[in-house]
Order: sequence, then structure tokens, then C-alpha cells
Amino acid sequence: MPHIFPYFGKFVIASTRLTSSVLIALSMTLNTVVLAQPAKVPIPNPAPTNQAIPTPIPNPAPTEQSTNTIAQKLIGEWQTKDPSSPVTLTFMFSPDGKLYVLSPDTKTPVAVEFQYQINPTAQPMHLTIIVSKEKQPVLTIFEFTADGQLRLQLDNTDPGKPRPTAFSPTATLFTKVSDTTKLPENTKFINPQL
Repeated sequence: MPHIFPYFGKFVIASTRLTSSVLIALSMTLNTVVLAQPAKVPIPNPAPTNQAIPTPIPNPAPTEQSTNTIAQKLIGEWQTKDPSSPVTLTFMFSPDGKLYVLSPDTKTPVAVEFQYQINPTAQPMHLTIIVSKEKQPVLTIFEFTADGQLRLQLDNTDPGKPRPTAFSPTATLFTKVSDTTKLPENTKFINPQL
């Protein structure tokens, strides 16, 4: 498996799982209106008087407000712990569509910057991570658990691979530690294209 993050080689989660995913599309910022129903509603034929007409239960379409709620919930600093070491991996999602993967080294703040997009109307929700203009994006899925954690499918999500349709047992759970999107002072940026 090629390593997008050679700088995090000793960190198992970063070196094996980050290779595959890291960007979310904020589709709700496109101000695109999508009609969930045809503009002209078909009129059903009248039923015989001795039969009741069943009332269809509409499947509610996601609203712009629910889409924005998902995007807002994602923004902030999320952490996960590598089970094989004491190292913590940090993802920071910003409101302007940037995803920062922060180095586990706390002495010198180091970050890799990506762009991300989300599609919160898909089930499971889609996360697209744009590594660079030269490479195909990383396509993955995410969800929020009942206890507020972020579940990301990072395994087997290398650039150019199809988007997973379900979470594997090894999907990574992140805990939100802050709503901040401000990077530590003197953060050194690493170019993911190297």
C-alpha cells in the first residue's frame, strides 16, 4: 500500500489508514436546490367507492437545515488513539472545507492540509477527501454514533478505490475534543504530494 504520509510512518493509524481517506465535500455550500418530487404531481384514478384509498407515507427528503446541522456537527477537532501505542491522531475539520491531520508529535505542531466534501443525504454519509489535484480523491463514509463519536471508514480507502458501502469492524472511532478550528501557533505544514 503506498504511503501518502511517510512522516507518520511510526504511527500505525496514520500510515495505514490515512493513506485512504481525508477529505469532505461541503455540498450544502453550493446553494443548489434539488426537487425531491416531480413538479407535476400525478392524479390517481378514482377508486371504487367500496375500497379505501391507502394514504402513502412520504419519505421525508433531507432539508437544507438538516444538511447544515451535519456539517456543523463535523466541524472541530476529533481524536482517536492508536490501540498499539500511546499515540493520539487528530483530525481538524474547518468550516471552509479544509481537513487538517495533525502530527502526534506535540513538541512541534505539524499538519497536513487536505480539502474535504460531504454528502449527508447518502446512507451511510459520504466523505470525499481531496489529496491533491494530481491524484484521485479518497472516497469514504462516516456517521455519528449514538454517543456522539465520529465513525470513519479509513481502511481500504486509497485514492482511486470505490467508496465503501458499509463500515468494517475496524472502522475508526474519533471523539470530539473541541469545536476549535484554529491550528496551534507555529504549525509546520507538510505537502501531501511529496
